[in-house]
Amino acid sequence: MPTIPITNLKSLIDKINSDLADFIDTFRYARKELLNLKRAPAQNILFKYNNEDRNWAINEGGGTEIQYHIYLDEDKIRYGLAFSAQYVPFKNDKSPVEYIRPFVNAYLRIKNDPIATVLKQKGFHFLYDKDEKDLHELKYDDFYLFGKVIDVINNHIDELEYTEMIAYFRQELFQLYCAVITEKNSLSALGENIVEYTELLKQNKNLILTGAPGTGKTFLAKQIAINLFFNKTDENTLSEEEKAIFDQHYTFVQFHPSYDYTDFIEGLRAEEINGQVGFSLKNGIFKEFCKKAISQKAENYPYIFVIDEINRGEISKIFGELFYSIDPGYRGKTGKVKTQYASIQNKDTVFDETLGAGWFYIPENVYIIGTMNDIDRSVENIDFAMRRRFAWKEIKAEDQISMWNGHIDPWKEEAEKKMTALNREIENLPGLNSSYHIGPAYFLKLEQYQGDFQKLWANHIRGILFEYLRGYPDTEERLTELENIYFS
Repeated sequence: MPTIPITNLKSLIDKINSDLADFIDTFRYARKELLNLKRAPAQNILFKYNNEDRNWAINEGGGTEIQYHIYLDEDKIRYGLAFSAQYVPFKNDKSPVEYIRPFVNAYLRIKNDPIATVLKQKGFHFLYDKDEKDLHELKYDDFYLFGKVIDVINNHIDELEYTEMIAYFRQELFQLYCAVITEKNSLSALGENIVEYTELLKQNKNLILTGAPGTGKTFLAKQIAINLFFNKTDENTLSEEEKAIFDQHYTFVQFHPSYDYTDFIEGLRAEEINGQVGFSLKNGIFKEFCKKAISQKAENYPYIFVIDEINRGEISKIFGELFYSIDPGYRGKTGKVKTQYASIQNKDTVFDETLGAGWFYIPENVYIIGTMNDIDRSVENIDFAMRRRFAWKEIKAEDQISMWNGHIDPWKEEAEKKMTALNREIENLPGLNSSYHIGPAYFLKLEQYQGDFQKLWANHIRGILFEYLRGYPDTEERLTELENIYFS
């Protein structure tokens, strides 16, 4: 069995750099573009080694990023992609964890994508007794190496295993390296928007996300909540402890035409009492949520209540006297109001025992996010009194295409082209505007249709466009025009 002699780490690095000579420029310039660097590293090498006291080496400039990593001891070579929270540049305002966390979050987002799955099937895993789930608990001085091991026997390694390592550096590891940084960049762009929306929520207590159907408003509401809690943007990056905290402090409801005050605040419920049907007062979901918020006010975490399709309910009937208390300026006890069933409160429905029966207010640590489609013709408009109590943010289709990452990657470019062309034409139609755009969530169906744009059109997009054009004298003609644009 052919072998390769290994004298020391320097000789190994020199050989790797030599054998990858035709790949190094590809790596250097890909890293430069992906990380938006001013220039690529000057040295034409992949691994940099200039310290004889070290038994490891990384790609040049990789100290605070996902890095190509190789380690040599007496009997093993360990190599792969690493996340290190051990190094920080001399002049900085960040900790090592803050530097590497965006790359870790990106990896956690794509850990089940095809390229990561292929590498796991080929034997790559987290070495040094680490587990992938431990990345959620990343802390100072942690080091994670997603890699493989080559045995060193009598200062020699198997030539086939060495050749495989070189091939991984060129291909699969490089693909995963680029995918992580690309995802990190997408999260950074998404994060800028989410930070803006989170600040709006913090300043106003109430926020409504409005926009065309399929722009991911409901998903975005949850991301804003996660950002407010943990300064993250993705549920997949939460630790088990963080998920438990989030579940305790986050509630989601969806309004509909039959939803009313008794569901939301309080109302009489039928129940069997001593064999007879009777009625007793019960708290609604929002009052119970607020009651939990005041009982655990000492916690540092906020409470976030998301109302999906907020304009599908009859707002005045659902909120009742809370029109007053929902105002950000009247949060807490200063904004207390008597509820409709104040005279028949019981020990289970009393909101704040320090005020006595019948009083209700929205605690200062409660935040409300609503989502709505302005164009829904079957629902209530939100009146000006309610509108002024919320901050409003329009969510545009083109700002949300990051939701495709990891789902429709092979068809993403074509999907963006079709969505952009359709939406441009929609804006040119009389009576339509950006509120009628086709949102990126529709194109997620390509994942289940294996990239079949014909099925996507026939089963989803054509139907929504037909509804937009219903009542036009030339509906079919205009629909044909839009179909031609979609398939062009």
